Amino acid sequence: MTIYTRRNVGQGIPLVPMLDILTILLLFFVVHTEFKRQVSVLPIELPQTRHLAGEQGDADQVLLELDEHGTIALGGKHLNPEQLVPAVRALLKQNPKVKIQVSAAQGSSMGAFVEVMDTLTSAGLEVEQVPVRIEYRPR
Repeated sequence: MTIYTRRNVGQGIPLVPMLDILTILLLFFVVHTEFKRQVSVLPIELPQTRHLAGEQGDADQVLLELDEHGTIALGGKHLNPEQLVPAVRALLKQNPKVKIQVSAAQGSSMGAFVEVMDTLTSAGLEVEQVPVRIEYRPR
C-alpha cells in the first residue's frame, strides 16, 4: 500500500502588495520632489571704498600677484614664470618664516593660476600654506 504524503509548497513572495507599496513610494517622491525652476539673478553691485585707511601689512608676508594678462609680480617686482622658482627659493632662504599670499585678478586665466601654484609647490611650499584671494576690480 502506497501512502501519499502531502508536500508543503513554499508560499513565495507576494508580489501584488510589494508593487502597491512601490507605486505609493514612487508617487510620494514624484509629488514631493522640487522641480528646478529658473530663478532670475539680481544684478548686485558691491559697495566700493575710496577713503578707508588700510592696515600696514605683516613684515613676513609677501604678495604674489597675477593679473588678467598673465603678468606675475612678487613683492612688487615683475617676474617671468621661469624666474619665479629661484625668486621664491631666495626669498625662503633669506627669511624662512615668510608667508606668500597669492592674489589673482578676476580676469586671470585658470591655467596661469594653476601654473603659479605648481611653481610654488616645486619651490618648496605646500599649497595649504599659501592663502589665495581673487580680486574683483570693476571695469
